[in-house]
Amino acid sequence: MDKKVLYITNIMVPYRTTFFNLLAKECDLTVLYERRKSTNRDDKWAESENSNYKFAYLDGIPTGNESSFSLKILRWLRKDWDAIIIGCYNSKVQMLAILAMRLMRRKYFVNLDGENFIGYGIKSVVKKFFLHGACHYFTAGEKSASSLQLALNCDADIITPYYFSSLLQNKTNQESDEKRQDYVLVVGQHFEYKGLDVAYKAALIDKSIRYKFVGMGKRTDLFIQAFSPIAENVEIIPFLQPNNLFEEYKHCKLMLLPSRQECWGLVINEAASFGTPIVSTTGSGAAVEFLEGEYSCYLAKPGDEQSLYACIKKCYTANDNANYSKYLIAKSQEYSIERMVKEHIKVINNI
Repeated sequence: MDKKVLYITNIMVPYRTTFFNLLAKECDLTVLYERRKSTNRDDKWAESENSNYKFAYLDGIPTGNESSFSLKILRWLRKDWDAIIIGCYNSKVQMLAILAMRLMRRKYFVNLDGENFIGYGIKSVVKKFFLHGACHYFTAGEKSASSLQLALNCDADIITPYYFSSLLQNKTNQESDEKRQDYVLVVGQHFEYKGLDVAYKAALIDKSIRYKFVGMGKRTDLFIQAFSPIAENVEIIPFLQPNNLFEEYKHCKLMLLPSRQECWGLVINEAASFGTPIVSTTGSGAAVEFLEGEYSCYLAKPGDEQSLYACIKKCYTANDNANYSKYLIAKSQEYSIERMVKEHIKVINNI
């Protein structure tokens, strides 16, 4: 008999919907969303994938851009589940769920999408408090698994890397045979942690290099207001559907992710699958996982436009990035939604 699984997360997003669709084929899955829509993402993006699994909404009091708070969560926890997975341990309602399950002496799992789970000061103390106590942890990659084990001082066998990705296996190994054009692709929303302001400042250092900033969505006007007038070497595209974005990966000279600090950064997976040369910072969990060793020279210091520009220049002017492209394609093949399902269900079935 299939295990009955409750997966608690914040909002519906396309790559997670694909993951849940496949996971539902391996277990009796119900996904509980905190709220219906994000306030900072384009609705077309959220609705780009059909869901074929059971789901419900808490529809509580909105908190932040993607979360909500509702005591209804307690009723869901009392139901007969073989496994409960916390998808956003740092949201208020899921913190409540963690505390409730501890009081109920109920086992639960925690899913972590990357490296940014500890930090410093009082936030570090709070994060560790809510992270401790799960029966098992799923982490985005191997480096984040090692970091979590060190942070929580726990056994390695209760942590499983699940190789986080937004791509199916048949969407990997897509190296472009088209001639790349001379521009840098910057993908992300305009929030401080994404570091788009740093990327823009780096773009001003050498205006002979063209940049395309894609995906700021509803916050595009804020970016334009902050940096008006926009430099002539910078083009801004508020939103692209996935297929159109993939075309940009094929055509750009390199993809830039200028994160100050974020758990993962799925655009790293996406760009790597096309063999697109990548420049990022040590503030991205995915970049740290992908660009280790030989290619760590393309990891800049977060928040430093001079460091970022130096990495961009090095990659942009490289005589031949063929080996780098082959490495990225091979690396991207280790991460897929199918593997995410496989790693999750292996742990769930061993409860």
